[in-house]
Amino acid sequence: MNWDFTGAQVVKGEVSYSLEEFRKDLYAEVKENFSDYDKKELDGIYQLAYDVCYCTASQHKLGELLAHCKQMGVKADLKFLMLIRDSNLNNIDMLKAIFARKVSEFMDAGASGDEALKKLDEYHRQVLAASEV
Repeated sequence: MNWDFTGAQVVKGEVSYSLEEFRKDLYAEVKENFSDYDKKELDGIYQLAYDVCYCTASQHKLGELLAHCKQMGVKADLKFLMLIRDSNLNNIDMLKAIFARKVSEFMDAGASGDEALKKLDEYHRQVLAASEV
């Protein structure tokens, strides 16, 4: 995706860009790149792309995501996940910025570092639950 602002501006709070907005923009990008796919196929590609971005941005290993994919019946291998990761490096950086800003907000409100990370995980789950594609 292309933005008229940087991740650094998001981290500093100079620009407001939410996880919800990021997810909406990512879906639009997937839809644009795979315009000949039907909604079900688009949703699957979007979900996998988001999961790869999230996994990488939150410093999890793609192998963990691959195991989850296999449990869910998603046909993917590590090479495919790495290809998705490598084609989404800018998106991953922006997602990291969104998460860093959110952690900073939680800490500014009095949370410790560990508490802020727990609150970030809770916030992430709430956004996913509210915006399932």
